[in-house]
Amino acid sequence: MSAAVIVSAVRTAIGSYMGSLKTVEPFRLAAGVLQAAVERIGIAPDAVDEVVLGQSYQNGESVNVARMALLAAGWPETVVGITLDRRCCTGLDVVRYAAMLIESGQAEIVVAGGVESMSQAEFYLPGTIKWGIGGEKGMPRGHGDLSMWGIPLYDRIQRARVMSQPIERYGVLPSMMSWAETAAREERVSREDCDRWALESHRKACAARANGLFDEEIVPMTIPQAKGESIVFAKDETPRPETSLERLAKLKPVLGGVCTAGNSSSENDGAAAVVVMSEKKSKELGLSPMARVVGIAVAGADPRRAYLTVPAAVEKVFRMTDRTLAKMDLIEIQEAFAAQVLADLKQMGAVESDQDRVNVNGSGISLGHPIACTGTRVLVTLLHEMRRRNARYGLETICGGGGLGIAGVFERVS
Repeated sequence: MSAAVIVSAVRTAIGSYMGSLKTVEPFRLAAGVLQAAVERIGIAPDAVDEVVLGQSYQNGESVNVARMALLAAGWPETVVGITLDRRCCTGLDVVRYAAMLIESGQAEIVVAGGVESMSQAEFYLPGTIKWGIGGEKGMPRGHGDLSMWGIPLYDRIQRARVMSQPIERYGVLPSMMSWAETAAREERVSREDCDRWALESHRKACAARANGLFDEEIVPMTIPQAKGESIVFAKDETPRPETSLERLAKLKPVLGGVCTAGNSSSENDGAAAVVVMSEKKSKELGLSPMARVVGIAVAGADPRRAYLTVPAAVEKVFRMTDRTLAKMDLIEIQEAFAAQVLADLKQMGAVESDQDRVNVNGSGISLGHPIACTGTRVLVTLLHEMRRRNARYGLETICGGGGLGIAGVFERVS
């Protein structure tokens, strides 16, 4: 079995919701990172066996975004593409899928990545409109149910949070934040702790951005404007240098607990991609791998307590790879919510000193959370930071809607 290695890792800068990237279709975002990923290592697109992209909010304007993106990039029609969705876990799961293709001998070079334009997520009519206007039940207020007009029109982002699990089994979960509040109660996470974590996330991300740490990994995007010249978007839009504990403390809890807009992740736009190939192929091409894929594991739990999937996935991948938390030089835990991260660290048995190697350049609270892009974006940043620090092992883990979790261990190849 051939080992899978990552030889290139790029991303766009992350755009805020309805921000600089709002006019760029998802397939064009993805096309940009696909092309940059192969150009940086000097391989031609026709050498790629398959493109595996993740997108959680696909729409009718670009179905199978993997195929649409590679064609938009001008790649040969002979290159195939597939699109996956495991909600927030998607961007790391595509790397898992790519590694499996390589390890099983079905491919030698795979480009894997994630893309999301939450600014362009659809409002849509459900298929039941075909045989009867209206519905048997409405959705929670604010979820786009316009039943008073006889036609239910849904916001795909809001609706997906409810419909990631069957209502008849789990009831209505009005948002992902509901399980973060459960995590805070069960693990005794305070509002003050959440705000302090959020402040540190912004501080780290702002410092990394100001010091140019993200420059190497970011692919500038040229965005045409309705009037005037095009703009070049190359800096993350979401980190806030003005963030303070005082400002965070003034924000009202959304559900009456500890979670606020300030200590939770945001809705964003962006794309990221990595080139995964067999170790044998990388040697043939004279490429120096950034890291070897040691192992990636997925886990599931009650969707009402989705935070439990992080420690479950981490335990599973450590068992698979015979590694431990103590061996991890850098750790990335996706910040869906500060309450969730703090609960997960506690579940994983991490001590306060471990936090020095967790999310060292910020995460979802500061850098944003373009759902299917996130797992790849985090990996791109992790791999570049591992190289800067000469770190041997990196861990990435994410929890997602529907009670899903994923964790991956990566080893720098010297």
